[in-house]
Amino acid sequence: MFNSKNMNSRNIQIGIIGPEEKNIPGKREEVILKLSEEIGRLVAEEKAILITGGCSGVVEAACRGAYQVGGIVVGTPGRTRGMAIPWTTVEICTPIDIGDYIFAGILSSDVIIVIPGDAGTLGELAIAYRYRKPLIFIKGFGEDFLAVLQLEGWEKYPYYVVQSAGEAVELAVKIARKIRGGKSNERFSTD
Repeated sequence: MFNSKNMNSRNIQIGIIGPEEKNIPGKREEVILKLSEEIGRLVAEEKAILITGGCSGVVEAACRGAYQVGGIVVGTPGRTRGMAIPWTTVEICTPIDIGDYIFAGILSSDVIIVIPGDAGTLGELAIAYRYRKPLIFIKGFGEDFLAVLQLEGWEKYPYYVVQSAGEAVELAVKIARKIRGGKSNERFSTD
């Protein structure tokens, strides 16, 4: 029997978006991948579900971090099972071969941690922006991305800039818990 109180007890679902490995600038690749893996590990340690596209680069590193500590890792590899990276524990297939995460992943995430870097990430960010998904950026990793795009109303959009992977996950969990409590599009203090 459906009980709306059960909505609040569902697992938190945190998305991560970022460039594929081939699109990460060489001089920053190691630091970006380490940061991404730490984000994945911390998401899993919080008992949240990591929602990803299940591909290489930022997402693969985050998946590996979550998987190695026993986390639930969801990937959207396209229309064929078995196409996601090995650290994916749940595959959600869609009829879209490219860009499936844009809809299935973004709309399934309570909050999204962003490491900007390529066209795919830009497309995902556009859908997240359209549906007012809270976005968390890490200082030094494209935190001014929304301002650069000059999207109308971006100043009032629920986005946040933090100093570290730990702060990003802590804030993502806090926001997701608030969303699960029924206040989804409100920008609130990070204190």
